[in-house]
Amino acid sequence: MDTSLKYITFLFILCFLGSCEEDPITPQTFGSIVGEVLLQEDNSQVANANISTTPPTSTLLSDAEGRFAIENIASGTYSLRVEKEGYITSLNSVTVFQNQQANVVILLDIDSSANTAPMRPFNPIPETESVNIATTVDLQWSASDIDNDDILSFDVILFNADQTESTVMASGITDTTAQLTDLLYNQIYFWQVVAYDGSNDPVFSEIWNFKTRPIPELRFLYAKEENGIYNIYASNMDQSTVIQLTDNGFSNWRPRMSPTRDKIAFISNAGIGPHLYTMDRDGQNVRQITTLPISGFDNFMLDYCWSPDGNQLLYMNNAALYKINRDGTGFQEFAEAPTGSFFSECDWTAQGNRIVARNTGPEAYNSQISVYDENGNFSLQVFADVAGGTEGAVWSIDGNSVLFSHDLSGFESADGRKLNAHIFIKNLTTNTTIDLSLEKPEGTNDLDPRFSPDGSKVIFVNTNNDGISTRSIWTVDLTGEDRELLFEDAEMPEWK
Repeated sequence: MDTSLKYITFLFILCFLGSCEEDPITPQTFGSIVGEVLLQEDNSQVANANISTTPPTSTLLSDAEGRFAIENIASGTYSLRVEKEGYITSLNSVTVFQNQQANVVILLDIDSSANTAPMRPFNPIPETESVNIATTVDLQWSASDIDNDDILSFDVILFNADQTESTVMASGITDTTAQLTDLLYNQIYFWQVVAYDGSNDPVFSEIWNFKTRPIPELRFLYAKEENGIYNIYASNMDQSTVIQLTDNGFSNWRPRMSPTRDKIAFISNAGIGPHLYTMDRDGQNVRQITTLPISGFDNFMLDYCWSPDGNQLLYMNNAALYKINRDGTGFQEFAEAPTGSFFSECDWTAQGNRIVARNTGPEAYNSQISVYDENGNFSLQVFADVAGGTEGAVWSIDGNSVLFSHDLSGFESADGRKLNAHIFIKNLTTNTTIDLSLEKPEGTNDLDPRFSPDGSKVIFVNTNNDGISTRSIWTVDLTGEDRELLFEDAEMPEWK
């Protein structure tokens, strides 16, 4: 064998021997995956979701709090598949590193294609177009969903008369009933129910409607002070129905029903200074009537009146009485008070078209009651300024008598305090006077008297003479007997 052949043979043997050596072995590493399955819309936990990987490792379920863990999984990149019936399957990529924990949060969306929307709410109670419904009403409806696992919730929406404005009266309730309170009388209400199943778009019912009952014939009006603010109430005699007519954050006092019973006038300081306002018998459609304010010695003692036909109001601004139409037009001066005095109260009778008025001043206890003719001219004096404070100037139905209150103690205090005020009826024809307060408790005052609608009784206020005690409204007959308590913690009565 020559030298070149030996060399070639040697190289071949070396190559063969080298090819027989084993490749180096890379050691396998492991990590873990820890995750949480949540609902996309509210991050609530999703339990019992199925979790699997590609390449495949193990399959497991999320626990009650939506958590899961895959331990000792080989390092590498995996596709994490999460699925549950009723949800859209989620695929997520996650990389596992040696001796490290990969943390993942899986967000699932509800699969609405697998869930049927609920039926439109139906079967409303009250039935649509019902009438004479109470001002507190329980709305009811029926609802249905073929998906038994769905929990339905509802919104209740109330619309105004022309359905341009809406108010959500209940939201997210699971009951098929909702109570409405403090509704207005004689009003049409429109309402709708919206159903939710948590998977589909909300489902709206038809818009239903009902009409509340007409406002009851509440014959009594009064003012009540709470936290330094007066508000006006209407009530029947047994107080089974009481309606608060004003609630505007300002004082509203001295309610007077129009002779036609369609409007209530009152004084309010809702604007700049106290003015006369009118409202409907249910407290709606409030309207300021005066531009020149009502004012006098004590604004809370002032008392104006309606004309007998209900077309005008007569009120005072210090030393003058003014007439004004019920719509705020026709303003004109009617009468002037004696020099140095102010008008405080007035009343208007159709009998002879006369006005009775009380003048006050210069001190609170200086008062006299006079009659004026239809042209505003002084006619006669009913009650002179004598020792002791005086209140009231109210005609009897027949126009023959005047009702008022006077303090028999003769006490004269700059703040107008009275110690023993009695109610009197003075007959202008016979010039006789009847005392209606002979049964009045000692230490109290009978104040602010007015006749009942039939003229057989007098409604008035009684209170302790300390000037700070609660005032209450009573009635008494024309002989001064049968005193009866009507309303506690109330004053400025009106009975029409």
